[in-house]
Amino acid sequence: MITTSDTIAYTNTWFDGEKYIALQSKAIKERIQKFDGKLYLEIGWKFLHDPHASRVLPGFFADSKKRIFETFAWDCDIIFCMNAPDILSNRPLSSEDISYTDTVESMLSDIRSQLWVLPKISINRVSSDMLSYMQEYQARLKDLWYEAYLRYEIAGYPENIKNIVWPEGYVKDDTIPTKHSLVLVTGAASNSGKMSTCLGQMYHDYKQWIESGYAKYETFPVWDLPLEHPVNLAYEAATADIDDHNMMDPYHEKHYGIQSVNYNRDVEAFEIVMHLAKQCLPESNPSRSYLSPTDMGISMAGACITDESLVKQACLEEIHRRASWYQQMLDRWQGENVWVERCQNLIKKLED
Repeated sequence: MITTSDTIAYTNTWFDGEKYIALQSKAIKERIQKFDGKLYLEIGWKFLHDPHASRVLPGFFADSKKRIFETFAWDCDIIFCMNAPDILSNRPLSSEDISYTDTVESMLSDIRSQLWVLPKISINRVSSDMLSYMQEYQARLKDLWYEAYLRYEIAGYPENIKNIVWPEGYVKDDTIPTKHSLVLVTGAASNSGKMSTCLGQMYHDYKQWIESGYAKYETFPVWDLPLEHPVNLAYEAATADIDDHNMMDPYHEKHYGIQSVNYNRDVEAFEIVMHLAKQCLPESNPSRSYLSPTDMGISMAGACITDESLVKQACLEEIHRRASWYQQMLDRWQGENVWVERCQNLIKKLED
């Protein structure tokens, strides 16, 4: 049986994987060149190995990001984000019965061995009642040769913008030291606090007179495909456990008159990004010129689709697999019925 980490050897392809690597690499280099200081590049979804993308985009190389970032490895820092509540709840990150921390530590080992960069760890959303436990885990990571830093839960985040830079916001977080102009910010899974880590680091840089910027490496949802395109629905299935949902980017349509697909958390966070940028960055900083969440992203996947004929079936099969994997988690008392129900609703949309 296929697991969440498996890929499929498709006979026919409808996605140009080589073209994607070339276009995405070029776009990243162009974004880096816009910044004089540091660029914090958030890496959405899987970092070194993206089996989901390879299953729904036949022709996508599962190791595309690895191939791209190998060219930057000697000139970048990596911050790896973990979510403190996920550590406590042992959030399942795959269809297999493997603990959250074991999965994370395997990911960290892969980064070290494949990119030759020792990641720094950001443990996010630490509340006062879990501080002692997180400090113990921080010590465990230190025994494994990783530097780990604590970032704290902010009351009312992200809606209560005024709390972000107050003493109860980014001010009390640990500053994560970096030395390169490119800082890759990745994480164990979705909802790991990657964007918040980037913004917090930008705030601390500003206090040290370092001008930093932010951008986001995106694969899904694919911004220039329709909202309910099978590829974008498959993304919703993959994030059913955190209730992510795709939506139109209202800022992009307002400023450009162009419809663009994004997802709820990025749209909700956009005002935070711009609020922080206007408070902490000079008007010349390119991060202040973003007019929409879509502007923040670097995503060339939509330009590399070559044949739509296989898309619906590949994505439908993936959503069925997701429903099955969530059911397996449910059977192990690790999941919720609503995860399966969300997938079943997506299947109905594709089959109608």
